[in-house]
Amino acid sequence: MNCTFSQPADYRGEPPAAGESFAFTQMICTSVAKEEITGAGTFWISKQLDYGQVLILTFLLIFFVGFVAKFLWNFNKQDSDQKL
Repeated sequence: MNCTFSQPADYRGEPPAAGESFAFTQMICTSVAKEEITGAGTFWISKQLDYGQVLILTFLLIFFVGFVAKFLWNFNKQDSDQKL
């Protein structure tokens, strides 16, 4: 994301004098949906998720949470079975 700040103004909304504190009143930003990454190779990274990616990530998250819950359940059950 590239942003350009313009039109500085002081607290009264007037152009600031030299050395006076100010804030910008306008910000214009541009962004692209993909960003190019260069290194050993050149490839593009998408900055947004589509429906298919969200669906796959949801299933993977459910699978992962289920696996962790099952592991903890079995660990707790095994620990309670070994008590005298």
